[in-house]
Amino acid sequence: MPPRKKPSKDTRDANQEAHFALVLEAAQLVVKLLRNNGFSCATFGSLASKMYGSARCPKDVDMLVLQDPPKEGQEEKLKTAHEIKTLLLDKDPRHFYLTLPRDPQAEYRILWYRQEYRGPECKVDILVPGTMHLPRLAHTSITWIDGVPLVPFSLLLLHKLQGWDDHRLAEEPHKQRKQGQDAADLRRLAALTQYAEPLEKLKPWNDEELFSEEFQELTKRRVKDYCQEFPTRAPWWRSLGFDVGEIPDPPPPKEKKARTKTKAKPAANEPGNAVAGVHPEEAVETPRTGETGKE
Repeated sequence: MPPRKKPSKDTRDANQEAHFALVLEAAQLVVKLLRNNGFSCATFGSLASKMYGSARCPKDVDMLVLQDPPKEGQEEKLKTAHEIKTLLLDKDPRHFYLTLPRDPQAEYRILWYRQEYRGPECKVDILVPGTMHLPRLAHTSITWIDGVPLVPFSLLLLHKLQGWDDHRLAEEPHKQRKQGQDAADLRRLAALTQYAEPLEKLKPWNDEELFSEEFQELTKRRVKDYCQEFPTRAPWWRSLGFDVGEIPDPPPPKEKKARTKTKAKPAANEPGNAVAGVHPEEAVETPRTGETGKE
């Protein structure tokens, strides 16, 4: 069987643009349905990163759904993530459907959005406060971009760090493979100076409305671990007010072999002489030394 031809860059870019449009469409519909049923919400994860300005195309929607706690004397309970998924399915069965997870014994179901039957689709993750240390956000802390509510940039940053840490410590290979993408996402977020630079002054890491005490302690350890893995990132995290620990010195650059100059270019038809006049091993460029981990 002949090898599969790789798509061109233009084709890949067009596919990514189409998928981003799909994910954005899904998020906007979820927001609309939730608000129509009395919920507020905020996006985090890769879609929020993209909306803030990161380059990577998001694969799915991560939505934090917020509910007002029941008033005293009311019997109504807060809805679970599964109940909210079922609500979305009931309100729009044309565009939403549920599937089983990898573990068929698991109690939860995976929610998907599709434009049409058997058409393009993307996953929609619904989470409630308390899951993965996600907070109960105040409405005033939510940022809106292109009709999509976003968690605060500081919360997005530290939860991306949490994702990197969870994936590198995971036992499942498919989760471990995601840590490089998480590290690259962190680098991209740090480059968004419009949102990153104010954090150097604000240093909101002790804000208990955003970060629980346990999450704050976990973040301190995660920052040190990340900076051990990527030492050149340490100055930026230090500028945010974090203790980055003892950072190892970068390895010394490898010395390049000096090329010997030839006085005269040998004739191409002389036996035993290379046309270029340089030994093949001396023509190889020495790789640049860099960080120990991959982003």
